[in-house]
Amino acid sequence: MTDEAANTPGGLATTPARLHPLTPIATALPIVAAIFAVTLFAGGGSAWQTNVAGIPLAIAICALALVVVTAYRYLLWQRCEYWFDDTGDLRIDSGLLYRNERKVQLSRLQAVDIERPLLARLFGLASVKIDIAGTGDSKVALAYLSNEEAITMRIDLLDRAQAEGRVAEPVVETVLHAVAPADLLVSLLLRTATAGLLLLTGLLVFVTFMTSGASGLLLLPFTGGIPLFIVVTEFINLYGFTVAKAHDGVRLRYGLLRTQAQTVPMGRVMAVDIMEPLLWRRKGWVRLRLTIAGVAGESDDGSSQRSILLPVGSREVADEVLRHVLPGVDVEAVPLVSAPEKTRWRAPIQSKRLAFGHTDAVFVCRRGRVTRHLSVVPHARTQSVSLVQGPWQRRLGLSTMRVDIPPGPVKVEALYFPADQMQVVADEQVARARASRAGDWASGSG
Repeated sequence: MTDEAANTPGGLATTPARLHPLTPIATALPIVAAIFAVTLFAGGGSAWQTNVAGIPLAIAICALALVVVTAYRYLLWQRCEYWFDDTGDLRIDSGLLYRNERKVQLSRLQAVDIERPLLARLFGLASVKIDIAGTGDSKVALAYLSNEEAITMRIDLLDRAQAEGRVAEPVVETVLHAVAPADLLVSLLLRTATAGLLLLTGLLVFVTFMTSGASGLLLLPFTGGIPLFIVVTEFINLYGFTVAKAHDGVRLRYGLLRTQAQTVPMGRVMAVDIMEPLLWRRKGWVRLRLTIAGVAGESDDGSSQRSILLPVGSREVADEVLRHVLPGVDVEAVPLVSAPEKTRWRAPIQSKRLAFGHTDAVFVCRRGRVTRHLSVVPHARTQSVSLVQGPWQRRLGLSTMRVDIPPGPVKVEALYFPADQMQVVADEQVARARASRAGDWASGSG
């Protein structure tokens, strides 16, 4: 489509194009694979024991499903077209029984990512995922294009969103860090939640074995399978995690069965959280999570891949990555104010870890004893500030200040400080946020 755009007046409009011709098969195969799994396990696999004219019923069902689903997907493929209109925005016309024409306003573009599911990779296909700012359905997907077309489309979308008629920059990436599979696996096993579940499993099996004999070992595959399933799932999702610096932001690549290329756009990072689980400290490892504008609804525990900036790495690696996400900010150098002595009556375990601080650029909060958290939010990303005070906090004269940002996994909270002190800090943070946003608008980066 880039060549077509170059031949049209102003380089904006293009002629309608279809997705890759192999799209019907690539989208039908996962459905047929699910039907195959159902016939394999449902009814003890009886469908594979029943013959129709000498052919197992399950094979007939799967073959019929492949034909029907592929035919339906082919009709959908024929009725799906996409193009850039005269204003440079992306248009997608789709639907079989009901026609749906959608306009993707590139002025509201948040990010463009490329995903390659396992079956699509077999055909050399990729999906282009587009995030648009706004409420409701803010995600658009073009599935599938060839790998080359997907890369070209991503460049074209970013190019059009940034400036009309601008020549696309070459796709040049500088790898900052690649997570070793062994480090990833060990970190997942040593994560606080996983280690706790494995310890609980061991205790449960031991008690059952001592009271019921060897039959207690039968529980091991079931109780131990839950944490191991979590570890295996996340290992597959985050396998090959690579952080790279590109001209349009920080590029993340990960995935074993489904390879994904995600971009953290410059200026879209709302907040960053530096996590340090208990069992990681001897190795000096941390995890970086983030909240990105326009990417809402991610899980609060940070297990969602789109909320992870670095799954595991040393402090030095984390600092290097942070310098590209929060340029000019040295998190370790931010002066912190620790919680007063009376805070121990409200939070006896983590009271000595509670702290907050700020520089001219960011506000920082520290919390957590078992799993340590250091949350960082640029002043310009502060949407509002709220003070929270429960019954026990009121009795102790304490309150919590929350820095409100868009939905995401990172929480920025100064926990359990004197109420009068928090009132002053809240007013100052509002003033810093207002001044910082004014500076962003004046420079055109807001």
